[in-house]
Amino acid sequence: MTKIDNLKKERKDIAKTYSGKKIKDTYIDGVIKNFQDIQYVKIKDIIEETNDTKSFILVPDEDKGTRELASFRAGQYISLKMFIDGDYTTRAYSLSSAPNKINKGYRITIKRVPNGLVSNIMLDDMKIGDGLTISRPMGDFGYNKVRDEKNVIGIAGGSGITPFISLAYEVDAGLDDCNLTVFYSVKTEDDIIFKKEIEYFNKHCKKVKFVMTLTREEKPGYLKGHINKDMIEPYIKEFNTVLMCGPKALYKTMNEILGEFNIPRKCVHYENFMVDFLPIEEKTYELKVILKNDFKICECKSNETLLVAMEKAGIKAPSLCRVGICGYCRSVILDGKIKMIGGNMEKALAQNDYIHPCITYPESDVVLRLDI
Repeated sequence: MTKIDNLKKERKDIAKTYSGKKIKDTYIDGVIKNFQDIQYVKIKDIIEETNDTKSFILVPDEDKGTRELASFRAGQYISLKMFIDGDYTTRAYSLSSAPNKINKGYRITIKRVPNGLVSNIMLDDMKIGDGLTISRPMGDFGYNKVRDEKNVIGIAGGSGITPFISLAYEVDAGLDDCNLTVFYSVKTEDDIIFKKEIEYFNKHCKKVKFVMTLTREEKPGYLKGHINKDMIEPYIKEFNTVLMCGPKALYKTMNEILGEFNIPRKCVHYENFMVDFLPIEEKTYELKVILKNDFKICECKSNETLLVAMEKAGIKAPSLCRVGICGYCRSVILDGKIKMIGGNMEKALAQNDYIHPCITYPESDVVLRLDI
């Protein structure tokens, strides 16, 4: 019997006894201990961008011990950590502010989501002076001079414009040496977020250009319709990097268009803050979560992730990106059948029963080891 087989047998025994005390510290323990992700901030200002979108300026809350904000690169995000009606949850939002002006605070821009738990509370209930708990900046969606070509094409839909505004500031300040063209699609002119800032970049920054298109109205100065091949073609060079942020429907359409330009998939990068999955049949399963010195039992529906189920049960499960990329929520499944959607779990980790709860849906009763 191999070491891996012995390990899996040990895990099965633990799952049967529901004992967390028998498990030694694991990789996740070290990550959580070494990663000081908490920052305490206050809302300095709230800006109404459109009728369903607001920007929040966040500054250090020195009374709670945060004296300065962690630096960031364009394209990174922070994760809000909130207790809502007794449930613990997190949401990731791209930073839309200028990286070289961090002394003015972080800016996050939130668009209302129908029935959205966090977005509705932020837009309706939060006020200037309120405190928030956030993570340090995370992610690598922005421009990388080692990885990317100098001709950068951005594709944005709706609130997906947020990381590109930050990137435009970075290019304008000379922090990134690339040419940035951003195609921004919205329904109407009133839906344009950061309209004045976009107009500034188009007028004053030679290396940045925003091309805006309206899908539901026709007005001078804007293209009409969804982003298409004819719009993009004049800006395609011999070598290109494409960055996309917006709804998944946009990604699917754009991938087909980019294929016609023979742009390799390795040159296309996506930002996404949600996972979509609809099971064939909606069922409710039992989720047993083994903690270090305790265990909890809760229910988990087949159309919600293990992370969401734990949050509803009041378990402070670690999470940041919520789409299986950052690896911060990585945990061990001890028993049960699951389905993981997307993510970047390495083969070696998957073979050792590691999963990302933020993108994992149950297909049976599940026993999960959570290293907290």
